Amino acid sequence: GNIAALSGPIVLDSSADFETLVDEIYEASVMADRWPRLLDRLTAIADGVGGVIFAAAPGQPRWLSSDSISAGIDRWTRSPYAQRNPRSERLVPNTEARFLTDLDRFTEAELDAEPFYTDVLRPGGLGWCVGTTIRSPAGDTLVVSIEKAFAKGPVERATAEKLDILRPHIARAAVLSGRLGFERARTAVNTLDLIGLPAAAVTQTGKAVAANPGFLALGPAVQVGTQDQVQFTSSAAQIMFREALTVPASLTKAGRSIPVAGSEANAPFIAHVLPLRLSGLDLFAGAMSIVFLTPVTEQRSPGPELLQALFDLTPAEARIASLVIDGKSVDSISKIQSVSLNTVRTQLKSVFMKTGVDRQVDLVRLLGQRHGQPAS
Repeated sequence: GNIAALSGPIVLDSSADFETLVDEIYEASVMADRWPRLLDRLTAIADGVGGVIFAAAPGQPRWLSSDSISAGIDRWTRSPYAQRNPRSERLVPNTEARFLTDLDRFTEAELDAEPFYTDVLRPGGLGWCVGTTIRSPAGDTLVVSIEKAFAKGPVERATAEKLDILRPHIARAAVLSGRLGFERARTAVNTLDLIGLPAAAVTQTGKAVAANPGFLALGPAVQVGTQDQVQFTSSAAQIMFREALTVPASLTKAGRSIPVAGSEANAPFIAHVLPLRLSGLDLFAGAMSIVFLTPVTEQRSPGPELLQALFDLTPAEARIASLVIDGKSVDSISKIQSVSLNTVRTQLKSVFMKTGVDRQVDLVRLLGQRHGQPAS
C-alpha cells in the first residue's frame, strides 16, 4: 500500500541546524541503533518517505532503514530485484563523491519503461530517490538512498547538493561504524582464547579479520592462508565451511557444525560457524561469523558469567547452559534450579538458538573444555 510521507522538509538554514545534524551523524557511528533515526533526518531534508542504507554485496542483503519503509525494503530484499535492478546498474557503481538523483542517470522516458519503477516502486507510492555510495572498511559498497513519493515529483538537484555537504560526515561515520565492528569481533575472538577455545572471525567470503593463537596453532588441518582466507585441508570440510558462510541463517538455526577427521598431525575436532550479531554493525564491518574449534574429547563447562558475555545469554540461560555442559539432564537441572521442566526446555531452546546448535550434545562439544584447562 501507499506509505505516508514524513512532515515537511528540513531546510538547514542555520549553522546550529547543521551542527546538530553532524553531531547526530557521528553519534550513529558508535551507536548503530541510531542509524534509522538519522535516516529519518536525512529523509526530511529531501521531503521523502524514508531512508535506507544497505550493503551492495553478494549474498543475503544487509540493510538498515527508517521504520516507515522497513516493510517495503524487506519485501524488496526477498524479490528478484534485490541483486539486480536498473538503479543498482546505473547509480550504485558511481565513483563520484556526491548524491545522485534518478534523473542524473535516467531520462523520464527510460523510467516509464523500467518494470522496477512501474511495477515495484510506483504501486507502493514510491518512484524517486536521491542516493550516494560509500566504500566500507570490509570492502563492500554501502548505498545510502532516500526514497521520495512518486506523487511529489523527482528530487531536485539543489536537494542533492544540500545533502552533499553532509556526505563527508556520513562516509566517515560509516567507516567508524565498520572499525567498531571489527574491534568487537577481535574482542570476541580474544575472549574465547581465555577459555582455550581456538577461534577466528571471518567475513562472508571466508577472510579472517581476527584469529587467536589457538586457532593459528592448529595447522595444517585448518589455517589462515593466502589473502587471509581460512582454509581446511579436508575438501569436504571446506565445502561445508563455505556453505555455512553464504547460506542465510534462519531464526531457528543460527549456525553450523562441521566435523573434521583426525590425522597424524591433528586430533579430530568440530568447527562451529556462528553468525556474529553486532547490533547492526555487521552492515558496516561486513557479514561476519565466528569459527570455533572444539576437540572431540571429554570436556567441562566454562563459568556461566563467561557464557553470558560470549553469547548474550540471560543469567538463567547461562546457568542452564553451564549445567548441560557439565552433563546434567533436563530433569536434574529442573530440580537444581527449582523451576519447571517446561521452563528449562524453553530456556534451553533459547540457548540453542543463540549458540547455533540443535542438541545438548552439540552444546557440550561447542563450549566444553578439556579437563585440566582453567574454567575462566
